[in-house]
Amino acid sequence: MSIFRSAKDKTPEPVKIAWASNQAEAEMIQGILKSEGIPSLVQRAKGFDVADFLAAGPRYVLVPASAERQARALLDRSGDEPLPGE
Repeated sequence: MSIFRSAKDKTPEPVKIAWASNQAEAEMIQGILKSEGIPSLVQRAKGFDVADFLAAGPRYVLVPASAERQARALLDRSGDEPLPGE
């Protein structure tokens, strides 16, 4: 279950809208989103989900599906790069 949904909620899962090379960069992106009232969640990329990595390793920034368009537009204006492969 996600922080964006309850067990009874039928809304779509959160979507990845940004990629960060480490925790600090992900938190900066979260700050940009938060300044516009968009909730977000940081998730470690697969293969880097080991506690020993601490703040190192790539992260994904996720937002509720309902806020995807607004978040992408905001980050596009901010000059952040899209997810690899997009």
